[in-house]
Amino acid sequence: MAAEEKLPQLQGRNMTCGGGFETWLQYVDGFTLRHFCAFELLNDKRGVACLSDYHRKLVEAAVENGFGVINEGLHYRASRDWGELIGFSKEALEEINIRGIEFYKDFAKEYDSPETPMIVGGVIGPRGDAYNVGRTPDAAEAEDYHSEQIQTFKKAGADVVTAATFSSIEEATGIAKAAKPADIPVVISFFVARGGKLKGGETLEEAIRAVDAATESSPAYYMINCTHPTEFTPGLTDGDWTRRLGGFMPNAVAMETLDLCKLGHLEDGDPEELGGQMADLARRFPHINVWGGCCGTDGRHIRQITRQVGEARRGMVAE
Repeated sequence: MAAEEKLPQLQGRNMTCGGGFETWLQYVDGFTLRHFCAFELLNDKRGVACLSDYHRKLVEAAVENGFGVINEGLHYRASRDWGELIGFSKEALEEINIRGIEFYKDFAKEYDSPETPMIVGGVIGPRGDAYNVGRTPDAAEAEDYHSEQIQTFKKAGADVVTAATFSSIEEATGIAKAAKPADIPVVISFFVARGGKLKGGETLEEAIRAVDAATESSPAYYMINCTHPTEFTPGLTDGDWTRRLGGFMPNAVAMETLDLCKLGHLEDGDPEELGGQMADLARRFPHINVWGGCCGTDGRHIRQITRQVGEARRGMVAE
């Protein structure tokens, strides 16, 4: 069985996931995250308790509405450059990456069922800053750099790798190429800025077609994360390219992400309204099965998203 065939979201199952919970950890739980690195909280007793509380509420909201969960997110900045900035050796970084996968496996074991499948993912962020984009690696450099973390995820038994908040087509291409020898499905999630384009000015269609052309369409599917539906929807032009889209992870509010990270408080928007916006997208794109949340979202948003998307999908079947 091909690795992708083990993913329930590619077999028609509705799934959710959470990301961007660094804002919650900072503004609600009161942690100071060095360089936005949430993974080191696995070394802090209260940090583990807060991470468990956040993820448990997300998973229980999903299960309540019959959705499975892609359990992931902690590893966003657990790569070499970011790890070195906060004092992690190569060995210590590998060890905490593996512990992060084990953290998610615990949730998967507890809540997994035929109706609500649970899988475990490893999230990879850009080598540099996703929002204040400077120099980005070319495809070859990105393949070499990100392969370290991907190989660790494979060793730890992750089901999927999600490359989140990517603005560079070259770096996304390198990630996709690095996942091939590891024989692990990779999902590319682009950061689409206001107006529906990547930071470099490319359309989402251009970005997806470029990565597919350079990698023989190796990504399992593509997503959008860390932006609000009112910001990324203009990029969802009509065409067969949208068949390569597999999910959305919106922010809770429409606001520049850098500003969201510096407010000093959580901007959580209106969970019910966000759920309705995602339900509209579910009706427009019946093939998409991953409906998650990013910055500012928590179990309340996931409850509304999964409830309203589920209702939209049932309504489509009834028609």
